[in-house]
Amino acid sequence: MNNHISKHLFFVRHGQASFGEANYDNLSQQGWQQSELLGQALKKDHHNFQKIFSGPHQRHFQTFQGIEKGYGEKMSSCETIQGFAENQLMEIAMYFIPKMLNSDLPAQAIFKQMPIENRDGEFLKLFQQVAKKWMKNELDLSEKKFESYPDFLSRIQQTIAYLDSATDSGDNVLIVTSGGTITAVYALATQCSDEEILKLNFGIKNVSVTDFNYYNNTLDLKTFNKSYLPKEFETYI
Repeated sequence: MNNHISKHLFFVRHGQASFGEANYDNLSQQGWQQSELLGQALKKDHHNFQKIFSGPHQRHFQTFQGIEKGYGEKMSSCETIQGFAENQLMEIAMYFIPKMLNSDLPAQAIFKQMPIENRDGEFLKLFQQVAKKWMKNELDLSEKKFESYPDFLSRIQQTIAYLDSATDSGDNVLIVTSGGTITAVYALATQCSDEEILKLNFGIKNVSVTDFNYYNNTLDLKTFNKSYLPKEFETYI
């Protein structure tokens, strides 16, 4: 393989998922529309991709389908990569929040008992507390065999290495995945603090693009969380 020309990696967060529904892992109607709008914008800007990958979740592949529809022509085939699955932080939070509150109720029941106007704020506060403990390796994950933060970062690093072996020098590569995965790649590229990662986790827009040049096992951040959508279509779910 010729290693003298960098690869261009375009990471796209999935479109708006079905938050609050029985199956979160499914694009909402707006998520499909966002994906198609991104495909139109990529076509308009003359982006061509030699290789395309998605994480294993349904919302990842659905987002690629929407992008391809908006693009208006057949794109490269999309390979699913298990290593680009989202982290388990949401499941970890829902497991540990009741323990933090000394409650026998499941997390969803706890939040339903709260006044509606307080739910989002209380969830965000508790979620961030769990996230900090997860990132500092302060939670006992053994009972449910949850993935630790160091293991998550290691998985993403290994998956980047696989991506390198599966692509050619100079390729433009499209990867559809989740916000946590994208922030992990950002962390590997910038060596930023855990505090910064926590802030980023809630700030990545649906179908936003974060791109890197990749050369000689080094990620060079070019653009972070760039939206191609009109403001009225931007969401964070």
